[in-house]
Amino acid sequence: QAAARKFPEAPQRDVLLFLLEHAPLNAWQHDVLAMIRDEAYYFAPQGQTKIMNEGWASYWHSTIMTQHALTDAEVVEYADHHSGTMAMSPQRLNPYKIGIELLRDIEERWNKGQFGPEWEHCDDFHARQTWDRQLGLGREKIFEVRRIHNDITFIDTFLTADFCRKHKLFSFAYNDSSGDYEIASREFDQIKQQLLRSLTNHGR
Repeated sequence: QAAARKFPEAPQRDVLLFLLEHAPLNAWQHDVLAMIRDEAYYFAPQGQTKIMNEGWASYWHSTIMTQHALTDAEVVEYADHHSGTMAMSPQRLNPYKIGIELLRDIEERWNKGQFGPEWEHCDDFHARQTWDRQLGLGREKIFEVRRIHNDITFIDTFLTADFCRKHKLFSFAYNDSSGDYEIASREFDQIKQQLLRSLTNHGR
């Protein structure tokens, strides 16, 4: 019976806490491990919301600068700086760019009423292009999104095929023969799945 018993009897999610409570540590070792654990818990939410945080900061930075803060003489310098921050290369996902554009897309869709069953089931191209119920719910919606989502649920819930087409997103794969990353697919489901996989467990 003793050999059959496991310790701990059930899997433990918080490994560092388990070590702090049960490992034979000296006082200084206990203190160091406790600091590492505290720091990990501090940074974990930031790692789970990088796209949202960068997008949110960029959204408000551009809104404040273009609508309230800049003089005419400062616009070109601001635009040059902002475009550098927003630049996205084919090899690398830019969280600033994805975040700000997805927040803007949500704001526009909720302002125009481009959500819900009626919108989802509309297959008339012209109707979708001109769809505007003038609801004005966009700003309220992005505050709600900011409050309750992390990067994975943000992408899973709000990334759309229309958004991917508009921003020319694609999934990519490494080509062994050429030694380069190449476009693997422009299919929405594959783009979304690759993006979600890259975010899950920080891409590990």
